[in-house]
Amino acid sequence: MNFYCSLLPSALPKTLGLKTFTSKSGWHISLDEGWEITEQYAFKGIESNWCRINFRDNFSIETNELRDFPLYGHDSCVTNINNQLDDIPIDGTVSWSDNKMQISWNKDFFPTISTQEKLNFSQSSDLIFETLCESVESFASKNKKKLYVSSHGGTDTLTMRGVFDYLKIPYELFGLHGTKTSYGALHDKLANTYWGFAQVKEIPNSVCVTGFNGDEWLLRNPYYVHILLSNRGIDITEQFENKADCYMKSHFDKQYKHKCSSKPDFTAHKVQTMMCNDYQIWHINETYFFSGFKNKKILGLLEADSDTMINQVTDAVLTKDIIERFNPALLRYIDPVKNLNQPEYFWKPN
Repeated sequence: MNFYCSLLPSALPKTLGLKTFTSKSGWHISLDEGWEITEQYAFKGIESNWCRINFRDNFSIETNELRDFPLYGHDSCVTNINNQLDDIPIDGTVSWSDNKMQISWNKDFFPTISTQEKLNFSQSSDLIFETLCESVESFASKNKKKLYVSSHGGTDTLTMRGVFDYLKIPYELFGLHGTKTSYGALHDKLANTYWGFAQVKEIPNSVCVTGFNGDEWLLRNPYYVHILLSNRGIDITEQFENKADCYMKSHFDKQYKHKCSSKPDFTAHKVQTMMCNDYQIWHINETYFFSGFKNKKILGLLEADSDTMINQVTDAVLTKDIIERFNPALLRYIDPVKNLNQPEYFWKPN
């Protein structure tokens, strides 16, 4: 689901292997594989993650509410590939009038997050369980493509795998490459900018079920939780020091300890803004991706009590509870610490 649309010819799409056509309205529209193209629009996606490019009369971009890809543009171009253009946040919808880009803002996009601790551990678990069941059931009822799930032991992938087991939806497991594999210029370019593309393979005419956005949406991104706990007077670094052997300790020390060393001047609203504007993976060519974590209902976890947040961000206790509810047999596959068995190329695409 990659595109480069411009009122002026560009050499970039050809270098990335995109196919280009020119609409009657004068737009040069370059797309990767897998789009449905009519005289009025180009469409690609699945129920939870789609894009429609309207080009017959006034040019516009439509997507699902929580799109999984970034959007960049100016008056003569819009794309999700070239991040050198102006960024269009998740709550903005773009269209063009008289060759000028117009952004319409959804002022009610973000729900109001209370500073009160409204959800205990059990309520937080129920929220995740019910939301994932609903999301997966809705997706599966319309999906006609073959499903694949990675066999590695990350908690978020195992969570999604557990949902499909619980709902008795068939899928096929696949393993990770031992070394980096190139799928072409487009995939390589995306992997250089968006780390998620360094971690996926292309399997044509399929949907790969992933754990992407799990850390960020299930209270396991240490910096996000650092913001939330700081507003409650709790030092996240002290919490990790008290749990030297916890699941997330090594990851925290390597990636987040310095970043969490000072108190941030942010609120829970800032956290949900960062969550919703965090783009990790989206459809490429004829390979589609599904993850049920990016769902507005799950934003309710930002109101979880502090003990739930602490136990989740340090030891993934909430996630492990969810996996046990979906399929207890999957607990034995969890790595003892985060990112233990991931290939080195996951974090070094080049």
